Amino acid sequence: MFDELMKAWREAVDNFRREMEDDDSSHDSQTRSMQQQYAMAKDVLERLDIEIRRSKRQAGEERENEVVCRRREEMARRIGDDETVRIAVEFAVRHAERAGVLARKVEVFMEEHTLLTRDLESMQQTLEERGAKIESGRASGAIADVDPEREQQKRDFSRLERNAKERAAEERLEELKRKMR
Repeated sequence: MFDELMKAWREAVDNFRREMEDDDSSHDSQTRSMQQQYAMAKDVLERLDIEIRRSKRQAGEERENEVVCRRREEMARRIGDDETVRIAVEFAVRHAERAGVLARKVEVFMEEHTLLTRDLESMQQTLEERGAKIESGRASGAIADVDPEREQQKRDFSRLERNAKERAAEERLEELKRKMR
């Protein structure tokens, strides 16, 4: 599920940036397309929020199950039921491990959420700037000219930033997968 979310996120952000860099299409259709990509990215972020809440809930349930198993272990010790003690300990350990994995999963999702939120804010700012530029151009009768060198620098920086974020996300995801095995 996380892979699907990240794929949808990357597609939305990449499409948004392509539209931002594409000077061939009309500004209105370009802006509409960017707004659609922004909406898709926002939807992915909302789904990540749902996944975070679900994982937190599951981690809490696992912690509760561990407590129940520890209580059963203690009761079995009092009556001298070694087999029940063994089983209770085994399941308590499993629940504790699962709770730990889920807690780390939540941490990774939260870090990813922070990165995605920054991307979304950047997209929103770009849309606002673009809207202001278009309105200004309409008011003056023509779309304002853009400094090509500055635009190239923005594209280069965005590409480098996106690559770094993707590498970091992939590394965190691989680490989480290794820990879950």
